Amino acid sequence: MLTREDDVDACALHRQGWTISAIARHLGHDRKTIRAYVTGRRTAGARARAAGDSFDAFVDYAAARLAEDPHLWASTLFDELLGLGFTGSYPTLTRQLRGRRLRPACEPCSPAKGRPVAVIEHPAGAETQWDWLELPDPPAAWGWGSQAHLLVGALSHSGRWRGRLCEAESFPHLVEGLDTVSRALGGLTRSWRFDRMATVVSPNTGRVTAAFAGVAKHYGVQVALCPPRRGNRKGVVEKANHVAAQRWWRTLSDDVTVEQAQASLARWCATRGDLRMRSGGADGKMTVATVAEREPLAALPAPYPAELTVERAVSAQALVSFAGNFYSVAPELATTRVGVRVRLGDQHLHITDPAGRVVLARHRLAPPGAGAMVRTDVHVHALNTAAVAAASGGSAPGQGADPTRGGGPRRRSPTHRPPQRPGLRRGRRRPRRLRRSRGRKEHPHMSSTSTATSTAEPGPPPSTMAQAGLYQQLRAHLATLKLHDAAQALPAVLEQAAADKLTLTAALERLLAIEVSATDARRLASRLRFACLPTPATLAGFDYDAAPGIDPKLISELATCRYLESATNILLIGPPGTGKTHLAVGLARTAAEAGYRTYFTSAADLAARCHRAAIEGRWATTMRFYAGPTLLVVDERGYLPLPAEAASALFQVVSQRYLKTSIVLTTNRGVASWGEVLGDATVAAAMLDRLLHRSVVLATDGESYRLRDHNARHASLRKALHG
Repeated sequence: MLTREDDVDACALHRQGWTISAIARHLGHDRKTIRAYVTGRRTAGARARAAGDSFDAFVDYAAARLAEDPHLWASTLFDELLGLGFTGSYPTLTRQLRGRRLRPACEPCSPAKGRPVAVIEHPAGAETQWDWLELPDPPAAWGWGSQAHLLVGALSHSGRWRGRLCEAESFPHLVEGLDTVSRALGGLTRSWRFDRMATVVSPNTGRVTAAFAGVAKHYGVQVALCPPRRGNRKGVVEKANHVAAQRWWRTLSDDVTVEQAQASLARWCATRGDLRMRSGGADGKMTVATVAEREPLAALPAPYPAELTVERAVSAQALVSFAGNFYSVAPELATTRVGVRVRLGDQHLHITDPAGRVVLARHRLAPPGAGAMVRTDVHVHALNTAAVAAASGGSAPGQGADPTRGGGPRRRSPTHRPPQRPGLRRGRRRPRRLRRSRGRKEHPHMSSTSTATSTAEPGPPPSTMAQAGLYQQLRAHLATLKLHDAAQALPAVLEQAAADKLTLTAALERLLAIEVSATDARRLASRLRFACLPTPATLAGFDYDAAPGIDPKLISELATCRYLESATNILLIGPPGTGKTHLAVGLARTAAEAGYRTYFTSAADLAARCHRAAIEGRWATTMRFYAGPTLLVVDERGYLPLPAEAASALFQVVSQRYLKTSIVLTTNRGVASWGEVLGDATVAAAMLDRLLHRSVVLATDGESYRLRDHNARHASLRKALHG
């Protein structure tokens, strides 16, 4: 490309009679270029395109879209064209729109420019701005009527924003949206700014409502209210509303679910909104995501326990949809209206009658949008029975229908689409006319792919809706009281009671007996875990023939655990391998099975824990721990020499338990040599005085069972080798 100066020189030299070759050598360009400028085929200062204009294929589409909606954002059109294969940049698109004059003129919009705007400083981590946005014409499959509601929250400093689609603008939906959006933004700022929405500000007094004051105190934020008729005070969220409406809602497809729409908004914010450039950084620019990551945000507490209640229609398959999942009810409720009640932060969902007085079903919440079908065995059995009965009667209502929806999808009326060139894909949806809400009135952690399972056999289905409600309410009461085994066994017990014609008292006793047995089993397992028994030894498995010094009648008496009531100690003295630890473990296991709290430890471990507790300042806590169990077993006393502080710790444990709880102590040293083992005769005498005051001393003798087993194996091996 020639500059204007070179173009002037080339034309002047050509008029003076210079040849094209001479001019090319003089100006340093090729002859083809010089000839094009001299003959007027090219203009100086205008670069010739190497290929055709890439926007030519999209002119008709852009013109039709702008004729249909003159207020369509160029950025929204750019997003659509990228999906259709446009490879140019955003400045290229705007230059083409201006140069080709594709956007029709709009007289009402022209005077809106030039209005003065104040710039408000927003320190990092100081403020989050909130606002409701009313979105028109949501997909009919949502069942939300003519409007959807989007709660938008924006960080004032960085400009990062997120939104939450809600069915209404009621107080529970507001609290749920505040919690969800705050978690998506990454934390809490010091204050929340609102306009005059009725769920936050009382219309009569202009002050924060009592209900929302509890929410603010729960999250530990200040509430800042915009002055009346000064919407620009929260311009960050106003801009986010505009972007959400123009660049996301206008392009949303008609066949998406609520959860898919929410996921698409989150993707748009992460891939488009957070990549906007802001001033700052080493090179003068940073993305919104980088600025937001540097904001000092506080951690969120557990969700505020607001109670969300919505009304739903039961499908022909006795399923209720909520948050992208399906929950079962009794088949008698098919095609009726029910209420769904969820407390924020809770893991369970309650299905009630429309008035909310009777609980019809209770389920564990599935992850939102998982598409899970959560059903109980009772509902599955009742639905199968009803289906078989309907089929045998000649009619099967709902047969062949999709179990995840109450009927076929409703088709939207065809809309006018702009003409397009061959090979171009059509835009996804007709643009919506947008209106943002101003004044508002307050409205009055299972498997995601499988059904719930139970160990109990299903019982007979309730015959009427009233019986179904009472049955589900009974199961909910049992679950609330944490009688889970009784709730699982309820169908089987009811079936057995009907078959055996049991009285109400007998059926109730059988149901509670199941819960008591399960509770006892859980408590025994908990006591055995706490006991830390090293082996599965029991008193029944002790070999009395190998230990002639042990009286079986005395062991049987000790197995009654009466010695624990009088805080009697047991000393097992004897050489290694004579069954002392076996008897100690057996006594501890028997005590745990009898309901007593038991703990097993070795003398070396007890000394080490006490020594570490003294260093870390937890001596009193450790002493309380060893004084707590009804039976404390101290094994291997005397096998290893104990330092002076270990002997003192053992003495402190014995003193804490003296005349209160029992100790079982095993040792291979006689009581006469304890002063030598402990290194202090006075401490040994004081300890023996407390241990022997109320005690049973068992002396084990005989050959070591380990040596006996070794000799037996050696003899069998020698016999096998020599015949």
